[in-house]
Amino acid sequence: MLRVVWIWASAALLALVTGCASTQSQVSPGANLKSYKQVFIEQPAEDKWAIYPALFAELTDMGMVVVGKPFSDPKETDLIVKFSYETGWDLTQYLHSFQFQFIEAQSGRIVALQSFHSKGIWLGVRDGRLKAAFNELREKNGYPPTKQFP
Repeated sequence: MLRVVWIWASAALLALVTGCASTQSQVSPGANLKSYKQVFIEQPAEDKWAIYPALFAELTDMGMVVVGKPFSDPKETDLIVKFSYETGWDLTQYLHSFQFQFIEAQSGRIVALQSFHSKGIWLGVRDGRLKAAFNELREKNGYPPTKQFP
């Protein structure tokens, strides 16, 4: 009986460690985030995983100025970023998935989408996930890797 419990526990741990994660970055044809100078980040009512400050730091490092209020008269170089996320449970609570939408403030056109989805906590509950997503977004737009996460 003990052997059966050990086998099941080992299988559960293996499934947890080898969970499937996907990161997807899409940039509109002819678009590049380097074209944008100012950005307003719309955040949901609750930001349990402190995504806003991580996104703020990342965009600032990418050379953008993050403004504190929506644009009243947006320019071609202004960008709005919206994000959403879902929390999951796998022995503990973790950041299951999230999505960033980069929207040109003047036209409303979606310039880029970044998403992350994982079925387990193998990349940690937050930082490893954000690092993977930011690095893919940076690569697609010609930026060096993130300095934010070790």
